[in-house]
Amino acid sequence: MGRRPASEQGDTLAEIRDAAFALFGRYGYDGVSMLNVARAAGVTKAALYWHYDGKPALYADCMRQLTALFREHVFSHLLAERDPLARLLAVFTGMGTLLEDGRVREGVAGYWLQPATADVPEARAVQLEFEESSAALIARSLSQAGEAGQLDLRLPVQDMADAFIATMEAIILPLRRNTPERSRRLIQVLAHTFFRAHADGSQLAEIATEAAVAGLPDPASA
Repeated sequence: MGRRPASEQGDTLAEIRDAAFALFGRYGYDGVSMLNVARAAGVTKAALYWHYDGKPALYADCMRQLTALFREHVFSHLLAERDPLARLLAVFTGMGTLLEDGRVREGVAGYWLQPATADVPEARAVQLEFEESSAALIARSLSQAGEAGQLDLRLPVQDMADAFIATMEAIILPLRRNTPERSRRLIQVLAHTFFRAHADGSQLAEIATEAAVAGLPDPASA
């Protein structure tokens, strides 16, 4: 069979990636077959294997899509801020915009299910690198905010950074069960709790809390 035009190849690949991302997000690695993906994408299994060596490679690609969404909505904005406290605010507001992304609205909890039917080292490496690099960025922002007198940190910075990552995951995991409004409310409460507990001074805590809440999408307008 001759190669298809590049435009058709690109369209097919996009359809495969979209279908696989949604299926793995809902059912996890073990709950999805290559035939499921091919049918959802409207392509043949041959077309699927033309683009991917097998299900582990496809799953790893989807895991990269997931971490890219977090980087797009949360960590790109964190890195764009010069002020340490503003970087931490960006984590909360970025989570709010992530909830609005249609690619995650139908649920991505399947990516946290441990595969039992196959070893997926490439996908695990993608997830681990993301969690470690993200926690390092947050830990650096926490440390700098403490050095600037913006936060009164009484807990180990790395533990707090790991808690940030775990909290983000905990908000995303039940997204299909929770309404977007409920999820945004949770982010608002977490932002309020964090800055009230750690901002150095009541006035700064008030300013930071209001800034975090103001930066989140309004549940009433969703």
